[in-house]
Amino acid sequence: MDKMFKQNIKVDAIITDPPYNVSRENNFKTIGRNGINFGDWDSNFNQVKWLKKINRILKPGGSVIIFNDWKNMGLISKELENQGFQIKDLIRWRKSSPMPRNVNRRYVGDAEYALWVVKPGKWTFNKPEGVHYLRPEILSGVALGKGRFHPTQKASKVIETLIETHTEKGDLIFDPFSGSGQISLSSHKLNRFFIGAEIDTKYWKVSKKRINDSLIKPAFNHLGNKYRMIGKLESVMPIKGIENFVDVFAGSCVVSASYTSAKKYYINDGDENLYKIINFLVNTNKKTIVEEIEKIVNKYKLDTLPYKEGYSKLKEKYNKTTIKNRDTRELLTLVLFGFNQQIRFNRKNEFNIPAGKTQWTDYQKEKIFKFVQSFENKNTVIRNDDFEDFVKFVLSETNKSETIFYFDPPYLITDATYNYSWTPEEETRLLSLLEKLTKEYKVKWILSNVLISKGKENFLLKEFIEKNKGLNNEKLNIIDINLNYSNSNYQRKSYKENDQEIILRNF
Repeated sequence: MDKMFKQNIKVDAIITDPPYNVSRENNFKTIGRNGINFGDWDSNFNQVKWLKKINRILKPGGSVIIFNDWKNMGLISKELENQGFQIKDLIRWRKSSPMPRNVNRRYVGDAEYALWVVKPGKWTFNKPEGVHYLRPEILSGVALGKGRFHPTQKASKVIETLIETHTEKGDLIFDPFSGSGQISLSSHKLNRFFIGAEIDTKYWKVSKKRINDSLIKPAFNHLGNKYRMIGKLESVMPIKGIENFVDVFAGSCVVSASYTSAKKYYINDGDENLYKIINFLVNTNKKTIVEEIEKIVNKYKLDTLPYKEGYSKLKEKYNKTTIKNRDTRELLTLVLFGFNQQIRFNRKNEFNIPAGKTQWTDYQKEKIFKFVQSFENKNTVIRNDDFEDFVKFVLSETNKSETIFYFDPPYLITDATYNYSWTPEEETRLLSLLEKLTKEYKVKWILSNVLISKGKENFLLKEFIEKNKGLNNEKLNIIDINLNYSNSNYQRKSYKENDQEIILRNF
């Protein structure tokens, strides 16, 4: 919180679950632990010290929701009232499967409580349509089995209900006691930004993994796909006011799959074979896709390593078929089981990637399922155009103020094979288009690219940034994704030793 204050970071809400100080030794045993002894972290915690820091990082009207033992609520609420917060309610999480303890001598504790307070100002309270009033109560089971990563983890239904009720899409939520990362994970799922802090390295790693595992993965590992930087891209993409998302160089299409804030998606790739695969994945039922691939896998015995012989037969069959009649299901299977899952055709238009070492596992099937599922409720337009023609088409179709373009072109100065056809002339054509989009059409765009790679420097891009840093009376926003994901200005850094991949945006 001290770092956030120094960086002038203000949050829209604080939702958190600090230690309760309820741990103690007893003889009551339940699954996975003795009694309610959670460990040293749940002893002698100062319930009010941290509260003295929240006022300076919370926006006016911001909500604070704090889970705690009911015996601590008086102390907490008194401290917050002294700071000028308004106490609104005590929210009850009623557990549908409470833990029985000494049922013959006391009540079964079936609830946990969260205090809801607001900083003076216009606060958020989203009552669902058709509901006359909301009780301060949420009925839910507890986190169990593989979904439980922390001894005091809150149920996802409880957290998601609170987030939807007390925040808006695009809000920034802070959790200073992150634990399993459930509040951050639910914030991400519901299109909110988040900051989580966790002092225990074990649970910090758990949180990071849970969030990374929740990201949409590409159905196939197309070279240059942006999965590894999806988190950073999401953090710089607008959530509010965007009707149309335009993915100009879609590649594996993982960015379109991950972005959930638009109502309509325009997807393009200049590679005709890649376009066919994307179109097939986006417009086919996920169960059908896996079943169709599985038939080909079984027919050509690709389910057991090594499968070079079967893969060669499939490739030969595909290449002998006339181009017009080639089966996209076979092409996708060749890509999935090919070396590095690349797409490459020779001058005779024959697929010429050798066999790889992919195994047809539940993990691979799940990747395809989740990727395809991400498009089930999206209104999509998929095209195979030159990038400039595609942009012109979209501009003629959309309201420019509600549209954002994402560009991930081949990188001019890197050595990947798919970049060979990208020339300085193509780079110049793209940069001229970006300048036109800003000055003439006044639309938002984001560009992924590199300034430096293996000692080479993209002088065209660097000159473009220098020339246009005053667009819209503001400097172009440059995010350096190599150096701890920190915002940076390229003029302030030395590039002599490090590659520099960036995200550039005009807003």
